[in-house]
Amino acid sequence: MLIIPIQNKPDWRRPPLMCFALIALNLLVFVLYQGRDETRWHAAEEYYFSSDLPVLEEQRFLIYINEEHPEWRMHMDAQGEEFVYRELLGNREFHQWLLPQLRAEGETEWLAQREHFDQLRNRLSAFALGLTPAEPTLAGLFGHMFLHGSWDHLIGNMVFLLLFGLSVELALGGAWFAGLYLLGGLAAAGLHMMVEAGSPMPMVGASGAVSAVMGMFVAVYGVQRLRFFYTIGFMFGEFSAPALLVLPLWLAKELFGYFWGDAGIAYWAHLGGLLAGFVATMVLLSRRPALAQMPVEYGVPTAEQRVLARIDRLQEQGKYLEAGEAAHAGVRQHPGSIDLIERAIELSSVAPDSEPYHRAHLALFALADEQAIGVGQLADSYRRYLQSTSRPRALSARVCLLLARRAAREKQWGWLEELLRRLQGQGVEHPLLPRLARALVDHYRRLGEEVRAREIQQLVRPASFSE
Repeated sequence: MLIIPIQNKPDWRRPPLMCFALIALNLLVFVLYQGRDETRWHAAEEYYFSSDLPVLEEQRFLIYINEEHPEWRMHMDAQGEEFVYRELLGNREFHQWLLPQLRAEGETEWLAQREHFDQLRNRLSAFALGLTPAEPTLAGLFGHMFLHGSWDHLIGNMVFLLLFGLSVELALGGAWFAGLYLLGGLAAAGLHMMVEAGSPMPMVGASGAVSAVMGMFVAVYGVQRLRFFYTIGFMFGEFSAPALLVLPLWLAKELFGYFWGDAGIAYWAHLGGLLAGFVATMVLLSRRPALAQMPVEYGVPTAEQRVLARIDRLQEQGKYLEAGEAAHAGVRQHPGSIDLIERAIELSSVAPDSEPYHRAHLALFALADEQAIGVGQLADSYRRYLQSTSRPRALSARVCLLLARRAAREKQWGWLEELLRRLQGQGVEHPLLPRLARALVDHYRRLGEEVRAREIQQLVRPASFSE
């Protein structure tokens, strides 16, 4: 069973850099580090067959099967020596079973060869940085999240990380997204170790951390209705439901897989990641709101989407004047729509001294206090506007104060200084100016730039500052 959201397009004005960084890191680890596993395995295999171990261990392996895994006899009868040597080389449980016997029997040479082979085998990425429940290490707790067993394993995890990570990072911010990603991976590892306690088989893969991102997604969207694509066997389709509804479906899928699915998949790690990501994000959101507005059900186009579609049609028909008029009319109807404002700016940019061009920028700058528009986008638009027009009428004193307040809040000190100098040039006096100037002065003094700090002091009345 597969259930994935069908989302709106990502907001590329605020690209999910942390999500892309995690994907890039997983790819680099797989190609540059795990790509050398074949050479490491060849060295271990070559040593094994050049030593006395094949002759010494074949009969002991038959004893091991009789005592520990009688159910393997059928596999051994069917596969013969291929099965025997595959287990002798790769089965760490056999290694742990054999060592105490060799020490008790005084088989020093056999023991030395077996331990040397184990050292060579442990250079494989899965043993070096995988999570082994019987022998957990700090390196394994974190390293297993960035290892994968195959290209299919890697690509599958990265596709899911991209599908869910795009919107989760937008809502939580890059730092929180990365922190909760790692926390979810650790929780997944913890539950896996509890269930598989004593297992010598290493677990690798970002699946637990990616499952945590899926849990974060549910917490972020909550009861909001979204569209989902599903597959069950050969059946597939779409449905609309609150995001919270899919969490028990995902949890049930992992439990079903544990009891009736592929034994080689760490289902409890998936389940632990899901729960940890969901709970941690709910706690975070209870203390501070999401950074971005959640998407709406888009089965029926909104009024804003209909205006954007009409603008697209007019542009496709070459009716750029009518498209510009439609964009400006749309901004009047939906003054908070960044998409419409940007289209209005784009369509009026051929006449940078025209009234529509100034009105469109005024509408954009009026949103300075809205978190939906990034401070970088605001600053870039401000500078492009100054470069494109000889009479920046949209930059009134009120607008510049709004922008300066946002620049100070976001600690964009260079832009704040530009705005303060502009306000000083306009002869503006306002109670907010001393506070903004004081923030900039304190910033320069922390940097040890006293000359620049004194220059800023001169931009407002000296009485506003106390030494």
